[in-house]
Amino acid sequence: MNATLEGTLDTPLGHTDNAETSPERTSAGAPSLTFLADRAARLNRGGDNSAPGALIATLDAAFARHPTLALLVLEDADWQGHPDWPTLIATLGGPRVLRPVFYQQPWHWLGHAPTTPAETPFEAELGHPRRPTKPSGDVYRRDMPQLGQTFGLRVIERERDLERFVRWMHLPRVAEFWEQAWPEAELAEFIDQRLADPHTLPLIGEFDGRAFGYFELYWAAEDRLAPYYPWAPFDRGIHLLVGEEDVRGPQFVDAWLGGLSHYAYLSEPRTTRLVLEPRHDNRRLFRHLGRLGLERLRDFDFPHKRSSLVMGQRERFFGEIL
Repeated sequence: MNATLEGTLDTPLGHTDNAETSPERTSAGAPSLTFLADRAARLNRGGDNSAPGALIATLDAAFARHPTLALLVLEDADWQGHPDWPTLIATLGGPRVLRPVFYQQPWHWLGHAPTTPAETPFEAELGHPRRPTKPSGDVYRRDMPQLGQTFGLRVIERERDLERFVRWMHLPRVAEFWEQAWPEAELAEFIDQRLADPHTLPLIGEFDGRAFGYFELYWAAEDRLAPYYPWAPFDRGIHLLVGEEDVRGPQFVDAWLGGLSHYAYLSEPRTTRLVLEPRHDNRRLFRHLGRLGLERLRDFDFPHKRSSLVMGQRERFFGEIL
């Protein structure tokens, strides 16, 4: 018989998974884990956590706090009365939850429906699929248990965001790499252009509702990057800007870059690769990329800068990172 250890999900931040040698703290009424063999655990129901969405959030928290867990097992007798149970069973086929499969479902994180093939027929004259209609408002939101905050993404709004966007662009460390320390009127026009551009989705990142950075997701096939590498039809590129000084530690990078990558993969299930083209000397960024499964492949020359081609793979992200 395999030895098991009991533990609850109220693990302190920074906890590392070590189920074989030490039990977690206990808390009355909290769901608990019984650790099994082969990176699996049974999720035991405890207390009153019957609110819609609570089971999905509990599964997310368990995986987030235990990076080595590959499978969570739910007993019918414990969970079949939960309002999330029918959706869980219909989506996953049963009460055994594989980590990479769980995180490739939109659940409540995605603020709009994923793109479907019907929306993106091949356009022969363009040589790539038609792009879906861009969303508006909130597009992604997920609690980050190890950070203790909620990360969100929403489409930028000129009236709401222009003042902070101008401030961010004039920060010396941002201006060094973006080279867009322009007057307010020009930056307002830039936002309008990005909103109108069908190949770019301009986003504001938030922690607990507070805006801290600007991000762009773009379709690589239509971007200036396309001539410099062999793109695939649903490759998605990322541009990054963190404006607020107090969210620049590695734990924040893991949250926002992981969340941004998660959103890109969820919103288009056929996206298998993410690409970045940061300036080749952006050392602050490069020291974080490996943790998020992003690999620096080679350097190359744009007309205006020397860049590095960085690439992430869907399979690795869901299998090793998230």
